[in-house]
Amino acid sequence: MKEYDFFKNSRLKEGYTLVIKWYDILWVTLIGLFSVVCLELFYRMIVNYNDRYSSDMRYYVVKNVQEGGFHDRFIGVVFQKFYDINQNTMEANIYLAAVIAAIIVVNYLVIRFYIKDDGRDVPRYAMEFFSLAMLFIGPMYIPVFHEWYYRFSFQTWAWHSPTQQSMTLFSLIASLCFLKMYLQYEERIHPGWWIATMVTCFLSASVKPSFLINLIPAIIVLFIIELIEGGKEGFLKRFGKLFAMGCTLVPCGLYILFLHTMEFKESTTQDGDHQVIFDIGHVIHYNHLGAAIICGLAFPLVVFAMNLPRLRDRKYRFAAVIFLMGVLQWALLTETGKRGKYGNFGWGQIYGSYFLTLVSTALALENFRDPDFLAGRKRARTVYFVVLAVLLVLHIFSQLCYFRLILTGHGYMH
Repeated sequence: MKEYDFFKNSRLKEGYTLVIKWYDILWVTLIGLFSVVCLELFYRMIVNYNDRYSSDMRYYVVKNVQEGGFHDRFIGVVFQKFYDINQNTMEANIYLAAVIAAIIVVNYLVIRFYIKDDGRDVPRYAMEFFSLAMLFIGPMYIPVFHEWYYRFSFQTWAWHSPTQQSMTLFSLIASLCFLKMYLQYEERIHPGWWIATMVTCFLSASVKPSFLINLIPAIIVLFIIELIEGGKEGFLKRFGKLFAMGCTLVPCGLYILFLHTMEFKESTTQDGDHQVIFDIGHVIHYNHLGAAIICGLAFPLVVFAMNLPRLRDRKYRFAAVIFLMGVLQWALLTETGKRGKYGNFGWGQIYGSYFLTLVSTALALENFRDPDFLAGRKRARTVYFVVLAVLLVLHIFSQLCYFRLILTGHGYMH
């Protein structure tokens, strides 16, 4: 019988070994402990414990599934299947906590991808720290500008929304898969990354379409830039490869059209016509918009301001364009009728801000490890890292205070 070498052409055959350090064990332990905390938090939100834990959890996990109606979103089908197992919410609760743990792991993979693709060497413990910290690098709370931690703020983590959490997980994976394909498309479009991008984009859209409303115009912009800049191949061959990558979005695009038909097929005179319209009124009347942007994105804004030349790199350009499309989605689109107050087009901005911040942590780690960064300008280098450290502490401290309020049942809108 012919034997097959499973380790052929693998790093394992070449003597590659993974050394597990104490900080790796600590990282896994912290993920486990935090998942347990989220398990309790989401349980209280699902049952509306003492009528204090208001959230979207109860609607999706209990009310929607007990009604037994048609589910046009993936998350609704998942929760219905969980509920049908034994007519309670335990399975859904475990799923939600697992999503948070998975997001932390994918945060690490994204940070590592950016750093490794740049050819840098950063200790694992630093990447592991930021993979955990990312859930709390949200808006700095300044009472003179903010009456609430969540409302009128950029990028706050939506602890109350199971759809946003699931969408963030699938969107992070989709972004990573797309970048794996995009950065190497001139040599070869790897079928594995093509399929993975298509599947994860569809999963993201089937939970909440906000990321895809960012991604579709972002890819159009990025591909136009690719065609203008040119490369080793002719225009037609280059266009063909870009078109092939763009086809990964066809299934999720068709699903969004289906969802649009389902959501807008009915309207009532009582609730008003349900439409998507262009409207910037909510932006004009936004409380302290400039302060909200600065407080919400201070850390990534400072990092990218000091690394503007890096935007010529495709992967950093991708992060910037995804963020800009999220802001445009939030600023230009809104709904009328009963869904007019839901703020559904704001989720794209939240994901864009989250991804930009995540990428900025990788860039900041590279800066810190690079002796040539601000070489010859020791004072400027010191000031830069001190400012980043102060901003990071303020971001995390504010969001830990907000998380404490969430844990103690003060409501997510505070």
